[in-house]
Amino acid sequence: MRCILVKDERGLFTADPKKHPGAEFIAEIEVGDLQRMDLEDLPVERAMLNALANADSVREVVVVNGLEPGNLTRALAGENPGTRIYRRT
Repeated sequence: MRCILVKDERGLFTADPKKHPGAEFIAEIEVGDLQRMDLEDLPVERAMLNALANADSVREVVVVNGLEPGNLTRALAGENPGTRIYRRT
């Protein structure tokens, strides 16, 4: 099962792209790897990462920009128009 989070940001970056124009977009990352990166700025709560790491049914969270037309539809269709944070199974 996947959880889709609709935000006003494209997804996850290595730093806040508004403050650091050189920040790199992260299209896909395993939740444990993301936790170990200990990024200063995240578009999701750290508690959500802990919940995903220990979840029984949710296998991935997709962060999509809801301001971009079609992104939610694409995510509902199984695509990853933002950042996919997944749990190893």
